Amino acid sequence: MIAWLLALAGFACLALAMEEHHHWLTGRDPSVRTRRRLRLAGALLLAASWLSTWATWGPAMGSVAWCGLLTLAAAPLVLARTYVNPRRR
Repeated sequence: MIAWLLALAGFACLALAMEEHHHWLTGRDPSVRTRRRLRLAGALLLAASWLSTWATWGPAMGSVAWCGLLTLAAAPLVLARTYVNPRRR
């Protein structure tokens, strides 16, 4: 569960680092500094997710499980982006 939450947060950060997704959610474009920080945070969270599965199942099975986990973590974000319209303030 921890690995899934880390992967979900990592993908969310990577998505928000993209101008289109950031503007869709917040209504404004991200600064270059914000985009860099979100990319770094996303990469670190995905690495932490992989380390979590690696520590639980070992390097071989952990890596395979992590690949499946990435699919499960990306699905809610894809569905939210497809079907949710954020409210504008």
